Amino acid sequence: MKLFLLFISKLIICSSNETKAKLTLDDYFDFTNYPSINFSPNDQHLLIQLRRPLWNSHSYENSLWVYNIETKTKQLITSALSTSIKPQWSPSGSWIACSLNKSPLPDEQSNPNEFLYLYSVVSNEWFPIHIGKMFLLTFTWSNDDSSLYIVTLTKEEQILQETEWKDVIQYRPSKSNDGSAIYRIDIVKNNRTISTSRSLIKNLPFLITELLFIPFEEQLVFVSSSSLIEKMDKIEMYSLDLQNGSSLLRLTTNDLWENDLRLSDDNKHVLFLAFNKELTDGRLNSVQQRLYSLDLTNGHIERFGKDFHGNIVGYMTKVDGGVYILGQLGTETQIYTQQSPTDRMVWHQGWNGTYERISSPSKRNGSIAFIYSSFERPKEVYLTDNIDELQSAKAITNENRLFTERELPKAQIYQWKNREDQRTIEGILHYPPGQFQSKSLPLLVLVHGGPGPASTNSFTADWYTWAPLAASEGWLVFEPNYRGTFGYGDEFHNEIFGRPLSLPGKDILFGVDQLVDDDIADQNRLAVGGYSYGGFLTNWLITQTTRFKAALSGAGQME
Repeated sequence: MKLFLLFISKLIICSSNETKAKLTLDDYFDFTNYPSINFSPNDQHLLIQLRRPLWNSHSYENSLWVYNIETKTKQLITSALSTSIKPQWSPSGSWIACSLNKSPLPDEQSNPNEFLYLYSVVSNEWFPIHIGKMFLLTFTWSNDDSSLYIVTLTKEEQILQETEWKDVIQYRPSKSNDGSAIYRIDIVKNNRTISTSRSLIKNLPFLITELLFIPFEEQLVFVSSSSLIEKMDKIEMYSLDLQNGSSLLRLTTNDLWENDLRLSDDNKHVLFLAFNKELTDGRLNSVQQRLYSLDLTNGHIERFGKDFHGNIVGYMTKVDGGVYILGQLGTETQIYTQQSPTDRMVWHQGWNGTYERISSPSKRNGSIAFIYSSFERPKEVYLTDNIDELQSAKAITNENRLFTERELPKAQIYQWKNREDQRTIEGILHYPPGQFQSKSLPLLVLVHGGPGPASTNSFTADWYTWAPLAASEGWLVFEPNYRGTFGYGDEFHNEIFGRPLSLPGKDILFGVDQLVDDDIADQNRLAVGGYSYGGFLTNWLITQTTRFKAALSGAGQME
């Protein structure tokens, strides 16, 4: 017996000390993302969208799964989801409407782009809704399963694109023909068949990016847009009275970019996120993303999270009228709740890292689903029945388990000062596996783009966020959250304007100086790289010093 116990103890020790395999290039890009999650209105299912690479076909698979809350099982309903249109539950939770790249019907030869498809959760059947050759922009359900509203490009704009420019988009400010058409689709279900009829509601002289049906006084609320992004006056919110189709009301007039519309529990408020510029004390300042609530009864707009210093990256309405808020402070994104714009935000303690894409049931207050990741925990979907027990949440997906079987770099937060104005700057250090807090390491400065989106305590493996891959190849990777980055206050974000390269560039250079002074980085082995705004800064940095032995610039230019 003693020999047996000794053998078992040695086996346990050997297992615990077993070295994980190195993270390779092929491993790194075999990553599954979760673009959306959404509870059904009847709280019986969770809709999960997956996106993963298909190496043999040089493409991505976009699939849609239905997770059964009671049985804790998930079912694949399609692997041909179109990413141009977000799938939506019907009001009863019996149907899912979505756009597909391939028809799910046997022997169907029609072009799937000419259809919106309905999936029955009850019968597991697909039903096509013919919309013709019109280009679908967005859609929304009405207050029941009998009808929905779709938005398409107007015929004039569509013909112009197809005949004059085909698949080429011309930048032509003098010839902008943006236009949308709103239609109502009535659905009649007869045994195992569906028939539909379509009626035009209104043609509008701008594009529509989001659409929301409001039962209160039967209206549609939507966000207008333009193919010419510099026309910020065209990105506003409107309401359309469905009882009087000519009654179009503009709800906002600002320089903000409104997005992610949701209806409140009382059906009388539209919540939305917005960022860009806002008039403050007579000055037009750039602001981080914020959460607003628009009262449909009087047009008054209030802001949630007024006292929150960081960036609001997402939200979800609650059953009791409040909201869940995903708030980013520095490198962390955590879950908060707020009952009303006048109440204080409450932080709900969970794991360190990044929470994203939260969804909540319509009848069970406190239960939520969310996507979570951190430096050493790859992204997965989680469920919990209690918002105050986030650390007990259970993962219901395991698509990225490969990364738990690889030796991942350890990371830590690093702070330094810009020695010219004494501003404290923060960044992330990713150490090569097995070399955490080692000294005199070769340094790769990896500069994020934006400049707003920060480098955070999260794990997403793709072409843009590849710090873990570079660290696995022996680099100490330094990701600086320079001036202009979201999550450190509006003032920190605004300081970049007027000095778009020199100020953030010096933030980075002083960070490199400090790393060398602390003997963390080897001054003779320094490299730098970045994409987009990170490319701009890379190009600027290599004109200021010869210390970098190599530089990698993507989508960056210097005039």
